[in-house]
Amino acid sequence: MARKTDAERLRELEKKMEQLKARKQQVESRMKEKERKERTRRLIQVGAIFEKYFEIEDVDQAEKVAFAVQDFVKKNKEEIFKKLDLEKSKEKGEIFEKEG
Repeated sequence: MARKTDAERLRELEKKMEQLKARKQQVESRMKEKERKERTRRLIQVGAIFEKYFEIEDVDQAEKVAFAVQDFVKKNKEEIFKKLDLEKSKEKGEIFEKEG
């Protein structure tokens, strides 16, 4: 079998590079699609929770409530996450702090 010329090797390498580039683009596209779907799901869940607890169905009302409570939440978010016993609070229908 005859040996390949440098030009033939170069063409083969360029072809492989194009194939790898196309595969890379496919993987990146799948990753971006997955991220978009996860974000969409998260937004739907957050919106549903907001609607449930504030009994708001109108976007304008939701934005007004969010604007009104944003400073409090920003200042107290970590403390709320540390102290709130969510499961017990849901079960009893009122706010319960974690024990211990």
